Amino acid sequence: MSVSKPRTALPSAMLSLLLILAVLSQSLPAEEPLEPGFQAIFNGQDLSGWKGDEKYWRAEDGVLIGQTTPDNPTPKNTFLIYEAAEFGDFELRFSYRVDGGNSGVQYRSQLTSQWVVKGLQADFEDKMHEGKDRFSGMFFEENGRMFMGQRGDVVVVRTNSADLRKPKIEKIASVGDPVELETVIRRDDWNDYTVIARGNVFIHIINGRVMSIGIDEDPANYRESGIIAWQLHSGPPLKIQMKNIRIRELE
Repeated sequence: MSVSKPRTALPSAMLSLLLILAVLSQSLPAEEPLEPGFQAIFNGQDLSGWKGDEKYWRAEDGVLIGQTTPDNPTPKNTFLIYEAAEFGDFELRFSYRVDGGNSGVQYRSQLTSQWVVKGLQADFEDKMHEGKDRFSGMFFEENGRMFMGQRGDVVVVRTNSADLRKPKIEKIASVGDPVELETVIRRDDWNDYTVIARGNVFIHIINGRVMSIGIDEDPANYRESGIIAWQLHSGPPLKIQMKNIRIRELE
């Protein structure tokens, strides 16, 4: 398994948009345990290859589970990190269920301290906010630039020389109404998530619908590769389940 080769320069917004159009013009392959070119990164039996606080993480009946309870809360967000490799350009697919809160999968991320991760996140959540799901599919950076693109947004993120922690964000298009996009998410059932990272373009897809697209033109914060990890959010009791976790590296 290899890490994608570094790029000497970020693609322009125009080249990024051409890539987006090329990706969206192709139909997604049917979801199967292992499609051609993909490899599993969870064996369905134990946490081999993954590292986290085992008070919260376990494997059970082919499912990767993260869980907090009233008797076993987490005081801050905690993460399960894939240790076997880092990834640059890739397509990640998995199925998920969530009960009780907000979570997500980290990518092109870095470990900052024990069980703490910084980097891009493809979010998923239960109906937390007045019976609504506000965040599933959005373009987010944990412990960094935070909310960069909401569900439905196509955004370009650029460096803010006045404050590198707060980039300039321009919404340049929409992939759909966020309320309508929420209706494709199945409650109390499994959902299929696809995350595509190619150069500085990032696409989040749930159940075959594009939820958000981010174009990262912020070299002060941009990472060409990094770890994959699962986030288990602090707060009320939460259970997240993931299965059929597989990835293919993009040339």
